[in-house]
Amino acid sequence: MTTNPRHLSFALLLSGALGAGASAGVCDPGSIAAPASFEGVVRPALAEDVNPDPEVVEIFLTAREAVWDFNTGNDTAVFTYNGVLPGPMIEANVGDTLIVHLCNDLPVDTTIHWHGLETPANMDGSNISQGAVPPGGTFRYEFPLLFAGTFWYHPHVQTHVQVEKGLYGALIVHDPLEDGELDLPGNEHVLMLDDVWLDDDGQIVEPFLGTREEVAIEQLNGREGNAFLLNGARFPTLTMERGVPHRLRVLNVANARFMRVSIPFVPMWRIGGDQGLIEHAILVPPSGFGTPPFSGDPGTRHESDPDPTTGLLLSPGERADVVLVLAEGDPVTWAWHDTQRGRHSVEFLPDGTVVLAHDVPDGTNEVIHFALVVVEGPPGAVEWVPPDPLTTLTRIDTTDAPTLPLVMGHTIPDWETGEVVFFVQAPGKPFEALTPRDVHSVTTHGTYVWEVKNLTGSHHNFHTHGWGFQHIETEFVDLDFPNDPERNYVEPATHLENKDTFLIKRRPGTVPGHSWSIGRFAVNFRDKGRVGRIAASGKVPGDATSGGWLAHCHILEHSALGMMTFFQIADVFADGFESGDTSAWSGAVP
Repeated sequence: MTTNPRHLSFALLLSGALGAGASAGVCDPGSIAAPASFEGVVRPALAEDVNPDPEVVEIFLTAREAVWDFNTGNDTAVFTYNGVLPGPMIEANVGDTLIVHLCNDLPVDTTIHWHGLETPANMDGSNISQGAVPPGGTFRYEFPLLFAGTFWYHPHVQTHVQVEKGLYGALIVHDPLEDGELDLPGNEHVLMLDDVWLDDDGQIVEPFLGTREEVAIEQLNGREGNAFLLNGARFPTLTMERGVPHRLRVLNVANARFMRVSIPFVPMWRIGGDQGLIEHAILVPPSGFGTPPFSGDPGTRHESDPDPTTGLLLSPGERADVVLVLAEGDPVTWAWHDTQRGRHSVEFLPDGTVVLAHDVPDGTNEVIHFALVVVEGPPGAVEWVPPDPLTTLTRIDTTDAPTLPLVMGHTIPDWETGEVVFFVQAPGKPFEALTPRDVHSVTTHGTYVWEVKNLTGSHHNFHTHGWGFQHIETEFVDLDFPNDPERNYVEPATHLENKDTFLIKRRPGTVPGHSWSIGRFAVNFRDKGRVGRIAASGKVPGDATSGGWLAHCHILEHSALGMMTFFQIADVFADGFESGDTSAWSGAVP
């Protein structure tokens, strides 16, 4: 890469004496993104790249307080990056170096975590990998982008609060060679799905307030908002061309809502997910059972499609890359359909007993129309046939691989306060109580099997920092009905895919301790592209060291209440590549 003299002096000014991660002094106000041109389509604002080097993407993000219009009649107090919600979308190519200068103009500490990216340990942005950036402070992130995919960024300090208030943005890493060879659709849209919980004055409700029943329900089920957002807007209008394929990158950035979405009667092809393309496209049948034609009123009420196999389902933090073709010319809507995920109800009895039960409307809540799609163009449609294969992935060989067991669970709500304690690390300690002796330690290049047991009657999901994984299988066990094949069975992975966030379904039985589900995932702790920069241990970062890598449920209320752990990695040997060298990186697991 040819070094531009201006770029060299700029880099020396920012990092020559300070080093990556140190304060850069001040954020450049000229780099603040302007809102996108709306013209009938709601698109995320684009981050401005201030670096002239074509292989470096350098941006400034300022986290600050702002107000936003959620169509309530009042301005809503929010947190934003660069004054927009969602934050500016970062676009780059695989192999580029990403530099992000974070300036914290908030009254609270913050960080940026790069959800799904494989970064050096001290660039991960978790609450233990780096020291939190205090009010008025700055931090410089710098790392290579090792593979293409649909990612996002968000804080990892009081995550459930700061994401709910608006601190998140998309990060799209393109592979021009891959896209060109496959002739994938050029009509590309980024859809960030979210919800917020607003009070009668249009303000975001603070977490865990109210009666003990309300506190318990919010903590057990996670926060599901009463205002559905697409790219920060309530019921926006999207204009899409008829008869041509559209590529949509869909991200679930909600605290807790499981997103099962589709355009009624319009099938989709899923071509990728968390960490890039899958090998063979998967047809996603649309939800739409009993759905009447859209009346023009987003408040139109009707039941959710009872067939759980329809629609695109994403648990919090998951992403999907899909292609669809709109053949009809009439306006249609994007619609959310409920899905059974084990929501709880709770009752506090006078004798001090707390009774948990499954919420009756779980899976049957009414459809939410969250965006209007205006279809333009002449009649006619071209059927899109996905390339096959889309890519070639290498399956991780887990022969003789040791297991890394984890146990997801929670306590009964406290009778006086309604508060719940969550855990994911045996022997049942919440994150705050964990010490390095409690957690797993692994070695560079080692292959392991995550074995995550869900003891609860609710769905959770499993997100790891620093490395993706491959789902092997999910096992369901009910000791009270050991001979019932509908309660005791193994559900193998439906396809090979590199993931970083995965849904672990609830236990099949009802008696705690007698039933559970177990998700098994293959992982190889490779260090290509970041040799010598992945070692991490403990919960407190030092000047030149990182705290451990996190693994947690991405229902944000659950992780905030303890359903989070960390793991430590010893960098025992290198693989011969220099840090940042991506020449041998294919995006597939070796």
